[in-house]
Amino acid sequence: MRVVLLGLALILSPAMAQAATKPAPEEVKRVLEYYYHGQGMGPVLLDAKVCRDVQREGDEKNECAGDVSTEVIKKGESLFLWMAYIVPSGDEPQNIIVQFENGGVTRMVKNLQVTGQLRYRTWLKATFDKAGSWKARIIHDTGSSAVDLGSIAVTVE
Repeated sequence: MRVVLLGLALILSPAMAQAATKPAPEEVKRVLEYYYHGQGMGPVLLDAKVCRDVQREGDEKNECAGDVSTEVIKKGESLFLWMAYIVPSGDEPQNIIVQFENGGVTRMVKNLQVTGQLRYRTWLKATFDKAGSWKARIIHDTGSSAVDLGSIAVTVE
């Protein structure tokens, strides 16, 4: 329950993030406490986007380049599922499963690991080869259970 509440606290409204509003001291303290003392609680998905590419250098290195999360994708197009996490410092690498579903059927499954960082960014390349509604489900595999961290919808024509 604490991870869910922390995740909600971390995901500030887009207007607040764009305005660069200074967070309250209690919010900062809660996030830092989680980062430094949250070992075993699992990662928190901060953001997920579908992108044309990922910046490889410069000030925007490892950031989404060309966010197409709200656009209709062309069938057969290869894109990146970009994700940002907070993972407690000192935690062992955490397993993440991404299930790409179309028409209620899992069409692709990709795995990755995230490690302790305040802002861990990673991405997966995927090709959407069927028209229709797709959903990328992002799941934390704890070994004994699976925790749904979030999802992103994609429309393919």
